[in-house]
Amino acid sequence: MVRTGGGLDFPVLLDRGMDLGHATFKGIPLTWHSPIGSAHSHRAEPDGFGWLRTFPGGLLSTCGLTNVGPPGKDVVTGEALGLHGRISSSQARNIAVESVWDGDDWALTLKGTVEEAAIFRHRLTLERTIRIVPGVPGFLLTDRIRNFGGAPAPLMLLYHCNLGWPLLSPDTTIISPATMVTRRGDEASLGRDQWGEFPAPVAGFQEQVFFHHLPTNRPVVTRVENKPLGIAVEFSFHSGELDHLTQWKQAGFGDYVMGIEPGNCHPLGQEEAKKQSSLPWLQPGETKEFSLGFRCLSLS
Repeated sequence: MVRTGGGLDFPVLLDRGMDLGHATFKGIPLTWHSPIGSAHSHRAEPDGFGWLRTFPGGLLSTCGLTNVGPPGKDVVTGEALGLHGRISSSQARNIAVESVWDGDDWALTLKGTVEEAAIFRHRLTLERTIRIVPGVPGFLLTDRIRNFGGAPAPLMLLYHCNLGWPLLSPDTTIISPATMVTRRGDEASLGRDQWGEFPAPVAGFQEQVFFHHLPTNRPVVTRVENKPLGIAVEFSFHSGELDHLTQWKQAGFGDYVMGIEPGNCHPLGQEEAKKQSSLPWLQPGETKEFSLGFRCLSLS
């Protein structure tokens, strides 16, 4: 469990790719948890839509590293790929905790390594660092992903951040850096009332997915605030690294959740991304780095 000393508390799930579980700010829940809870990685069902049977929700579930989106086939190996990939159900190793002076800040870091690799398959390793400054209600998460295999590998990465009640309610406002927002399967620009407002729970609600088109190659911030509750959260990243932002809207009874999902791709799956000539690749020996910042704010 990480207790920042600034009011933000969250667990790091070492047996689930160093993902982040149920988070609270000053005792107020921020995140949604699925009915499964934090299922151990040994229960993973990697094929088809089995990912949903161990998807815990929480502050962060990492999707990838070679597939984000629906099941399909690997465009190189022909291997069957499950929903949102395997990395979230992999156990971390080489865990280390360090404390260092960084300028005027005393920082704590939690580090670990997660691999997605197999013989005759892609060989990727993810080195994750979570950095906090005691007293600050936030953190900086940095992932370094390296292809240690001998052939190019698809690299699809999405940070599936899951917000829930009471932060999420009809009083919630979403502030996006997008220049335009479209709905999955529809290229038309949408008004704010379609993507930026959240209803009370609705029986039979069908999930909605929106794509936020980001300005090019600059720092961006997405903010979710609840003024009556007096709190807000911000996700910050660089659109030169994570150039896509997906919003998942699910307002059903028991499944009352909104996903804020920065990534280097849309959740369309390897095969569709290849058809659209948008599938990211990582060359042998190449390393790419991605960072995601998170912080909580008091509005009163």
